[in-house]
Amino acid sequence: MIHLVFGRSARSGLKHAFRKQNHKVIGFPIDFSVGPIKTIHEERGINHYFSWVNSSFQSVLGSFEDGQTCYRQSLQELSEVDDGEHVTIWTCENASEQVGLRISCSLLKDKNVDLKLVNTFTAMDDYMKHEDVRMEIRSTGDCNAEQLTHFYKHSTVPLSEEMRNDYVQEGERLLRSKSMVRSWRQGEIVDDLETRDDAFILECTRRVLNEIANEEFILATRVIGTVMADSEQSLSDVWIAYRIRSLIHSHQLAYEGSLQSMRLLNIKVV
Repeated sequence: MIHLVFGRSARSGLKHAFRKQNHKVIGFPIDFSVGPIKTIHEERGINHYFSWVNSSFQSVLGSFEDGQTCYRQSLQELSEVDDGEHVTIWTCENASEQVGLRISCSLLKDKNVDLKLVNTFTAMDDYMKHEDVRMEIRSTGDCNAEQLTHFYKHSTVPLSEEMRNDYVQEGERLLRSKSMVRSWRQGEIVDDLETRDDAFILECTRRVLNEIANEEFILATRVIGTVMADSEQSLSDVWIAYRIRSLIHSHQLAYEGSLQSMRLLNIKVV
């Protein structure tokens, strides 16, 4: 069995869940919801995407060479999937994993493989249906190894030929897209503006500042945590940090400290 999954934490979780079984996990470590993904399965597109990542995020997190190496290795492993293999694609109700699902189906379109799907969002609903509380996850990476093993046994569904063809067509469209930001709304991938989350980041900054008496600035990391917790979209800390720096450059946020580290940065709304 081959598993395809999207995101670093989801990749680690699946590897741990199936560590004692003869399963192969192919994990794509990038966030497909942001950045240029046109021809991201080809050399030109890969270079363009990681050039954008480095220019946007390098001063925040440092080198992304490990991510690029892992992504290239995953693409290579996907291309080596043989006819007759059984492949399970893991996804959730967020733009990155839904884009990854569609691009993967597009890249597998010429292979005679048995494709199945696990949607961890709906699987978690079923898993918790007899409990008094509801656990709403935003990504496959939110699931632990025990849950992932349960989902594989009880929530795996085959992809119909019609659904697979739909995903292939959408994947091919995405690989031609010039969009920089993609949102997941009402079951569809929607092209969005790079400034999509800016108003919400400003709102969260104001809210956190109002909760603290006699403070003019607030730690950027606290704002990042609030945005991640309260956003309707599944947002990474790196993306929020990037938008905070953009808001500073556009003079919508003022700051004290160092732009090179979110841990040393304090911000306020202008």
